[in-house]
Amino acid sequence: MATCKTKLRVCLLQFAAKEGLTETLTHLDEMVSKAVNDHQPDIISLPELFNFSYCTELPILEAMAESISYGATFRRLSTLSKQFSIYIVGGLVERDGDNLYNTAAVYDPNGELIAKHRKVHLSNAHSDVVDIVEVDRFQPGNEITTFEVNGFKCGLAICYDAFLDEFVKIYGREGCDLMIFPVAFHASYGDTYWELIQRARALDNQMFVAAVSPARNEQASYVVYGYSMIVDPLGKVLTKAGISEEIVFHEIDSTAAQKIRTEVPVMSTSRRVDVYKKYSDY
Repeated sequence: MATCKTKLRVCLLQFAAKEGLTETLTHLDEMVSKAVNDHQPDIISLPELFNFSYCTELPILEAMAESISYGATFRRLSTLSKQFSIYIVGGLVERDGDNLYNTAAVYDPNGELIAKHRKVHLSNAHSDVVDIVEVDRFQPGNEITTFEVNGFKCGLAICYDAFLDEFVKIYGREGCDLMIFPVAFHASYGDTYWELIQRARALDNQMFVAAVSPARNEQASYVVYGYSMIVDPLGKVLTKAGISEEIVFHEIDSTAAQKIRTEVPVMSTSRRVDVYKKYSDY
């Protein structure tokens, strides 16, 4: 657990993309500026694939894909992080050669790319309401992603990654204070899974969780759930958005996680790794 600072000011932008990329980037400027003016955050996070209305239609993904080195949206995130001297997280379609990745990038207050997470678990969900097919669209990532903000160790993963508790448990074992999940959760799954998953990952790993969704658009072909939230290490929801575009803010305190980990040492002395290893082959 890092101890440089005990408090971290976190903003989640429940963002509504516009029809075109130029308009969306202009709106991004406006929303980041408002978040900074209103809350003076240390870190801002945007949702999964935030610069268009989430879908898994390959022609749209191809059209929105950007190189992380010189793509317009990636560059704008870098510019904004430097302009306002903050950390910014944003989810985009990344093009790397012939491959597409569902990626979340992290920029520091100097505008430098300090981390990127390529979604490890790609969605392949089918119901009467929606088909979510990422497995034939993106290449999967193969790594956990961590970075530090003012002494807080932060973990980064994307949407469906949060369903896999054994994956998120690695972040807990790595000592993350805060887990950030950019998401585009479908509305039809929201009531069943959304809050339960965020609270469970926080409680299981005794860390804060910040899950950020796009704003809901009922006219979109893929309707997201919304309700971006920040959860404490006991699984309590500290603050939560509705379904419309909104800025969610909370100042989290690492001493809360330290206290819980000391009182109930789930992540340290209570673990029976000797037993777990007997059943670790899949």
